[in-house]
Amino acid sequence: MVELKVTLGSKGQVVIPKILREYFKLYPNQGAMMKSTDEGVLIMKNEDNIIEKLKEIAEEASKNRKGKPFKYDKKEFYEQYDKRAKRAGL
Repeated sequence: MVELKVTLGSKGQVVIPKILREYFKLYPNQGAMMKSTDEGVLIMKNEDNIIEKLKEIAEEASKNRKGKPFKYDKKEFYEQYDKRAKRAGL
């Protein structure tokens, strides 16, 4: 485990040190995920296979629903869509 001290810039930005960028194969303009933990902020590389990641999220969500199947309510979807569009001024 590598531990390096970095400094926040005036806009709160942090440069990920080159040794870590190379090790984790992080490239310019590549997206990353940030997660709040008890110890601080965790920066994670985006999943290469987004479909697999979405499946994992769906499986976890279904476990949290205690076996109840997910029901898609088209009316509720469009109500939410309309509210958000109105808030956005569309």
